[in-house]
Amino acid sequence: MKLTIGMADSIITINLLGQAKKAADLCHAYFNDFLCPGQRRDAEIKVVILKYHNNNSPVKKKDRTRIFEQKLSTKDIIVWLNEIAACVDFKATETTISSLCLDGLLLFNPDTSDGCIFLKGGPRCLQPIYRLFWMYLAQFLGERKGCFVHSAAIVKDGKGYLFLGESGAGKSSLAEACRGLTLFSDDSPVLCERDGDYLVSPSPYRQICPSEDQDREVMGLRARVEGFYFLSKDNRTYLEDISKREAVSLIINRHILFFNYLSARARSDLFDIFLGACDKIPSYNLHFSLDKDIWGIIDSSGRRVR
Repeated sequence: MKLTIGMADSIITINLLGQAKKAADLCHAYFNDFLCPGQRRDAEIKVVILKYHNNNSPVKKKDRTRIFEQKLSTKDIIVWLNEIAACVDFKATETTISSLCLDGLLLFNPDTSDGCIFLKGGPRCLQPIYRLFWMYLAQFLGERKGCFVHSAAIVKDGKGYLFLGESGAGKSSLAEACRGLTLFSDDSPVLCERDGDYLVSPSPYRQICPSEDQDREVMGLRARVEGFYFLSKDNRTYLEDISKREAVSLIINRHILFFNYLSARARSDLFDIFLGACDKIPSYNLHFSLDKDIWGIIDSSGRRVR
């Protein structure tokens, strides 16, 4: 069974093989607004459920400690795939990136952007699939000069504003307070560089769903980024200038999701992209109180000449 999703300006096919077809309802729920059947594809990710025992699992636990997520040795994965003789048309090579989430494994080929998810059979076999899809899509975007940014993306008057912060910094609270505007995501919108412009697009990964009156046709929807705002809750609202160097460091080290799971090429590209973005786009620490008007402060700050 195949599903096709569109995100930013790319198309990905999800191919559910064998018993993995029971994940179809979950996939529809995850990607409901992003489904685009019948379109061409840029890459494919296959999903398969395998019956394998702990004694031949490629995951090696330390001191019997359960590991939630990590990168794995691709050499070990290749050996394991040969042992289980998996009937999946996905060839792992030296450049393949192998990742673990709970009992699920993700293989990603940076040369083709294709991927494969192996789930361990059992009553909770679908538990890691949400995060594994997210990780794969981050890897896919990385090969196309894009990424998930841990932020809230709000569009006002056709312009995109990114409000960045760790969990609990106030991204969702701020998004709720701006319900009259267009929300691309309150957790991880997509940022891409295209011909020297920096564009933000909607993402299926969010905590707040779009309002009923918001456009649900998300394919191709995007806005040019006008500012980066690093959130800090305060009893008053004001902006504090930060340097390009500090902004780049904060974004690269804290706000690109799954950065360590990307290929070396993708990590290098994203570093260059944000060097350019923070040179063109103003960055601020935004100290804010929800009972104050942030847009008056933002609008009065003006724009740096591009």
